[in-house]
Amino acid sequence: MAKVSKRGGFSDRNGLKSLNTEIQLREIDQRTRIQLQNMISKFYKYVYEDDLYYGGEDIQEFLRFVLDSIYSEPIDTRKMYGDDQIIKMIKMTILNDDYDDVLTVIEALIQFWDQYLRNTKGYRYYDEYNKEYVSKSIYEIANEYFLREYLGYRFVDGIIVPISDTYEVNSVKEALNTKHKPVYEHLSKANKLISDRNNPDYENSIKESISAVEAMCEIITGIKGKEATLGKMLKKIEDDGIQIHSGLKSAFNVLYGYTSDANGIRHAGDIGGRTSTFEEAKFMLVSCSAFINYLIALSAN
Repeated sequence: MAKVSKRGGFSDRNGLKSLNTEIQLREIDQRTRIQLQNMISKFYKYVYEDDLYYGGEDIQEFLRFVLDSIYSEPIDTRKMYGDDQIIKMIKMTILNDDYDDVLTVIEALIQFWDQYLRNTKGYRYYDEYNKEYVSKSIYEIANEYFLREYLGYRFVDGIIVPISDTYEVNSVKEALNTKHKPVYEHLSKANKLISDRNNPDYENSIKESISAVEAMCEIITGIKGKEATLGKMLKKIEDDGIQIHSGLKSAFNVLYGYTSDANGIRHAGDIGGRTSTFEEAKFMLVSCSAFINYLIALSAN
């Protein structure tokens, strides 16, 4: 018999039958799994609207994508696939499999559907000219589910990353929204390197985060080449009348020193080395993103 399990409902709100409120990282409780499965089911109807006949080419393309790209099953392009069995595969993964498999499936499905919505709905979903979503993206809706269920992950720049704090996510997203291509490329790479669940590269994620700051400083100061050290560029920014808070400048110079001197990236053992941890890479990604946002705001005044 079904049991009541409503987050924010009377029992939960009054602590009578409290639901899980701990951030879930490597374990996902059953309630959350069900909510994630329901999310995917709702997205399926949202994406394909009322045209849910499995024989339509759009849904056939989706079913072939699931078999081929997610489960690496053999496909036959001459064959029409039924949707029941494939939808059940997805459901069983979300309800029963390891947390990383659950997130891998959800990420792949939502990436596929986001691209489909861009192609079919066009400017009603995504404004290609201004590079922004018209209303809520499918990624944002998924993040609302993640937040509500205390799942310690969010979609950032189209991929799931283990960053659970709202401020941190917003800092990274704001920096990734920059119009400066070199800054975006470094941050995007840092984001991907830290979030690769099979082969995370924390050392190079840290390098890319720092490189994003350097790229931003180069854009503001115009300094290039060997002269483009962070210290010189920060000094040039201040010489140009942009006053950086002394504490922030000092703190960032120290961080930069950790990742660039003889005890840093070129040698293991400290932040930026081959023994770098997820926590260090996350800290640098968030800190560098926040510092970039700070520099952009200062230079705009």
